[in-house]
Amino acid sequence: MKKHIWLAIIASALGFFVDLYDIMILSVVRKSSLLAVGVPEAELLSKGVSLINVQMAGMLLGGFIWGIIGDKMGRLSVLFGSIILYSSATFANAYAPNFEIYLLLRFLAGVGLAGELGAAITLVTEQMPQKYRGIGPAIIGGCGMLGAIFGAFIGGKYSWQFTYQLGGGLGFLLLILRLGVLESGLYNQIKDKTTIKGDLRLLFKNKDYIKKYISICVLGFPVWYVNGVVMTFTPEIAKAWGMVEIPSVSTVVIYYFIGLTFGDLTGGFVSQYFQSRKKAIRLYLSMYAVAAVVFFMFGNKSIIIYNGLIMFLGFCVGYSIVLLTLAAEQYGTNIRSTVTTSSLNILRATVIPQTLLFGFLSPYIGTVNAAMAVGVIAILLAFWGLRNLDETFHKDLNYMEEL
Repeated sequence: MKKHIWLAIIASALGFFVDLYDIMILSVVRKSSLLAVGVPEAELLSKGVSLINVQMAGMLLGGFIWGIIGDKMGRLSVLFGSIILYSSATFANAYAPNFEIYLLLRFLAGVGLAGELGAAITLVTEQMPQKYRGIGPAIIGGCGMLGAIFGAFIGGKYSWQFTYQLGGGLGFLLLILRLGVLESGLYNQIKDKTTIKGDLRLLFKNKDYIKKYISICVLGFPVWYVNGVVMTFTPEIAKAWGMVEIPSVSTVVIYYFIGLTFGDLTGGFVSQYFQSRKKAIRLYLSMYAVAAVVFFMFGNKSIIIYNGLIMFLGFCVGYSIVLLTLAAEQYGTNIRSTVTTSSLNILRATVIPQTLLFGFLSPYIGTVNAAMAVGVIAILLAFWGLRNLDETFHKDLNYMEEL
């Protein structure tokens, strides 16, 4: 592959590293930072939930904003604009004088974070030769996941102010590397044309397109089921199981992301081996279904088994990076950025209905049964979504959508 393609892959991988670092540190430094800005200890939970929700709201909004900008103004405009916004907001977080400013900065950071991975996958997918398209996103995903582990380490070892300062500083350093990244050749072919670009009407122009977009989004349910239900509520699940030693959330997160790192790295190469995105996703999703059954059968036997199965579940959801590649390949150049970037952030937001359903069911059927029920629904929806998508491995991406 050419030098400029490798530069785009490296810059995108490091960008995703910083992206996940930033997302992770909010959870890690939540308590210490809120106490520092004057939040009473009795309000730590409610204020912490507000921070997470407002950041997610920013990411949902940003997903559409940056996606449309990427189609109207180019992929590079998003790679530069998004990192400037979230790096500035993250760095400023270290100096937040009160909760209200903290909340505003996390919203702005969320808007900025929304653009990073979607634009990177779109750019790299369009630059790479068709027969190697799955490799670039695999490298981006595998390297990026290390950012979450790094964030957990830094947040647990250093002050909350330094953790935010480092995140912002890393983002600004990354800007220098991106100065040499070239714009997508496919986008350059249409940028001066009068073709409609980044128009949501292209995305929802008929029932088949709507169904395809929904299918992309529901394929992400298993990813955020592990993240939002199993990991977040690990203490409650372990207690309901009667485990003597309760696994810690921070340790579980590290095991999960170690598995996900290798899952992302291998997922792209498996799709290359099969010469099929859908076969690779089906394989990983099937392993995930089996792993989920094993987890609920044997996860309570010991903390070692619990952590090991979490790591394997993380490996299985490594299909997520192949999913984003599949999403980018489903649509034409003039709407590709909008689809990839917005669907990614809707994928992340699927944690909301899953946690709400888990919370609703728990009083009626118990914590463990509620977790299992949500997991079954997530897996069934994912298989349904996969069935509705086109195979795109050999697809020529040099085309546009018309109203």
